[in-house]
Amino acid sequence: MGVLTACKPRKEVLKGDLEDAVFAADFGDLISGKAPKVYGDAKTFFQNTHPARQLRKVVEVVFARLASPKEAGATIRLSTGFGGGKTHTLMALWHLAGNIDDLSLGAELLPAAGRPKEVEVVAVDAAKAGVPEFARHGALKVHSLWGEVFFWLSGAKAVKALGKADDPEASPSEAQIRAAFPKGPVLILLDELVIYMAKLAERGQGNVLGFVNSLASVVTKRPQTVMIVTDPAGQVAYATQAAQLARGLEAVASKLDEVLGRKMTDFDPIGDESARVIGRRLFSKIDATAAQAASATYHALYQRVVSESPGAVAAQVADAGYAKDIVECYPFHPRLLATARDRLGALQDFQKSRGVLRLFARILRDVWEAKQDHELITAGEIDWSSPRIQADLLQRLNRDRFKPAVSADVEGHAGALDGGAHRGIHRRVASALLMESLPLQSNSGLDPADLTLAVLRPDEAGPEPAEALDRLVGSCWHTYPMAGGRGWQFRYEPNVIKQVEERMSNISLEDARSRVLAEAQAYFSGPSFKLTPWPSSARQVPELADLQLVLCEDEALAKAVCAHGDDTDQKAPVPRRFQNAILAVTATASSLNSAVERAQRLLAAEEIEREYRTGETGKLVREQLQKLKPELNRQFRIETCRAFNRLVLAGGMAYTLEEKFQVSEQQMLQRDHGQACLHKFLNEKGLIYQPGDALDADRFLAEVLQGATPQPDKPQVYTAKAVHERFLAAPGLRLLPDGSIVRQTVLKAVAAGKVLVRLADGHVYDASGCVEGRQGRRRRISGILTTFALDDEVQITPSDSAEGKAWVKVDTDGPAPGPGGGGMIVGPPPTAARVTVTDWDQTVGLAAERPLTELQLTAHTPAAAAALLGLAQPLGADKLSLSVAASGSLKDGGMMNFSANNVKPGHPAKPLAIAQTVFNSLTAGSTYEAVPQARLWSRWPHRHAGRASAGSRLGSRRTRCQRHL
Repeated sequence: MGVLTACKPRKEVLKGDLEDAVFAADFGDLISGKAPKVYGDAKTFFQNTHPARQLRKVVEVVFARLASPKEAGATIRLSTGFGGGKTHTLMALWHLAGNIDDLSLGAELLPAAGRPKEVEVVAVDAAKAGVPEFARHGALKVHSLWGEVFFWLSGAKAVKALGKADDPEASPSEAQIRAAFPKGPVLILLDELVIYMAKLAERGQGNVLGFVNSLASVVTKRPQTVMIVTDPAGQVAYATQAAQLARGLEAVASKLDEVLGRKMTDFDPIGDESARVIGRRLFSKIDATAAQAASATYHALYQRVVSESPGAVAAQVADAGYAKDIVECYPFHPRLLATARDRLGALQDFQKSRGVLRLFARILRDVWEAKQDHELITAGEIDWSSPRIQADLLQRLNRDRFKPAVSADVEGHAGALDGGAHRGIHRRVASALLMESLPLQSNSGLDPADLTLAVLRPDEAGPEPAEALDRLVGSCWHTYPMAGGRGWQFRYEPNVIKQVEERMSNISLEDARSRVLAEAQAYFSGPSFKLTPWPSSARQVPELADLQLVLCEDEALAKAVCAHGDDTDQKAPVPRRFQNAILAVTATASSLNSAVERAQRLLAAEEIEREYRTGETGKLVREQLQKLKPELNRQFRIETCRAFNRLVLAGGMAYTLEEKFQVSEQQMLQRDHGQACLHKFLNEKGLIYQPGDALDADRFLAEVLQGATPQPDKPQVYTAKAVHERFLAAPGLRLLPDGSIVRQTVLKAVAAGKVLVRLADGHVYDASGCVEGRQGRRRRISGILTTFALDDEVQITPSDSAEGKAWVKVDTDGPAPGPGGGGMIVGPPPTAARVTVTDWDQTVGLAAERPLTELQLTAHTPAAAAALLGLAQPLGADKLSLSVAASGSLKDGGMMNFSANNVKPGHPAKPLAIAQTVFNSLTAGSTYEAVPQARLWSRWPHRHAGRASAGSRLGSRRTRCQRHL
């Protein structure tokens, strides 16, 4: 059962705009008959008054004196802070004295057996007194405090008896005071004397103190007489007068600890019963069963959270005692009441019990209007957008400077994090945190455990408030860590997050965009695709047989790059040849702009960090940046990686890289996972050939082979390189990750008897085997083609072509081939199938048995690059080349990229030295890659057969190589 069903607020709480007078009890208005019904009508007053123990004790003591003719009179000094309950106490005494014969009124405070038969009342609210005219009663003018007291004691005749003594500059004698008293019990209530004293000259103030002292002396000697003098000690504005009054009453007045039998420095008629007082004052009905049910629900919640998430809330809230507190405070959460009473109650302008009542009435009004049927009302339900709440907690408490925090953070950032939900977890957390921050003390605020207790709901697991707090402090403009770092608080001053937001406008879009592009380039670096970053036109992207990934700043350029090799002439662009070896990645304009905005924030934070690098004044900024900057960097990198999720292929086909194909945030932060994402997407969508894939033989003949460029003098003979290039250019094919698809297709066509393959050494393979030997001595031998090079030395032709028939023609005459055969020309040995391996041990083993044709090593640091380049030299490479690149963020801001491809290691430009200089100036996490490549030939000219006996050289240097790889 929710609070809307279980509770019924009083009409004055819910109707219209609540008048302040409904909660601002005014003793003077009560005396003059101007108080609203809730205070002026005795029956209504007692219906709204909870009989708190201390209030009941004061009432009983006062009326016990008034009822006993044997008891001497007493003067009681009622010392309270502003709004501490003194006015309500005076009102209770007033109504009881004025209705002493109605035994049904106030029976909860004063039983019938303890009442005198009648009581004369003297009631003065000195705050409303004037000078020189203290008050007016019809035609009678009273000019002094004692004149007013005399009027209440014996009417106009007593005032006339004073004569000239009715003047602040004069004073009546003790005998005159005694003579003014009527017969029977008398109750004197003097309120706000210090305010009246502040209006008088020094002599007048002394006369007031003298009169009060004389009056107290008369009261003490007179049975059935009690005088109550209020002393609002907490009002700083009247501290001097309050101290004077206290000294003047010291000898004649009883303190509350004497009257109540307990030591106390400040009277609190509510005490620890504030929850019941609030319930009685604000509600006409509270369902006790619903209170028990809510207590049981929250008790189970806290037990579960303490068990499952130790430390999320204090362990004691899972005890039975706290469950009892929930019943006592229902429908409000005990934490909300504690905050209002202890935190806000310490503020003079909050007026303690009066302020709590007024605030809770405002909260109730908002909850009922919003129809929020919660089991308990917590600090999370405070609607800071409500003018009523702002008037009570900001304007009244002189905290208007918190309004930017309300609009920017509670309503703005918290609302945005909630996705527009009316009372989402972030807004509830911000609402509770702001209320706790109002005192503006170093300890004003909440740690995660207190915050969880303040706003957690039964349908939540437990960690949600603390997690929401983490997100809030990463985006709010007015949150600060509390002293000691145990929690957070709101402050007036904008924090470093706001400073970052303000500084963003000074960061050029070009700088931020460059930072985004560099981050995206690092993310999409890797071995699977040859990376070509950020061309400005299709012409800048080369035609490559290797699978090429092009990073583009917009989709239009991405499509142009994949479609054209040169688009300089827009009317007649040159089509791209190798369309099956290229793909482009780009971002939508909106996602790129979001990433650029994140980059601006990060760059602004770095700029502020440089400004406040040293000095005591920048300590707080540095502490905030220490927590903020890693989060800004994380958000920037993730936003950038996710922004580039548009994939473009030849033919204008564009795809979105869905969320399931993205790597985790942690992997994004490690960079170079972009190519893995692309591969995953391409594989699942069937856009790239898999290892072992091959075209059907007939399709190969029709769509690939016939479209390849033939040899100039042989129209039906094609080099393997031309066939490979046709694969890369043929429409309707998928992306080719490498040449294996071409080889598998050709081998499949050979096995099907569709084509013949002629190797560089003259061996010709068909479906039946192999034909070898020099011209005139060709013979057929058994053999199966397993691999071949995709170069100009290998030729392919249809099986039924004239050239093909000539290739497989076997000679029947002439000496048998083999040793001793006359006339044989010794040539290079048959070329074995070419094998590519990536394992070092396999490389050493195979190089011992067959020629090594090419060696490629990869280094990721400058030191490793230098070592590996030295290792490649002793192999006697016929051609040694180097590709090197370094990319990332510069340590003092900005980005830098350097690359050199297929250059000689000893080139005068010194590419390795430049790359090392660039790399040394980059921040941690930047990329470096150097690839030395050695090509080895044999003693057979133009055969590229490789270097034999390389295995021993590689093996002898294995340990050293492994240390650097």
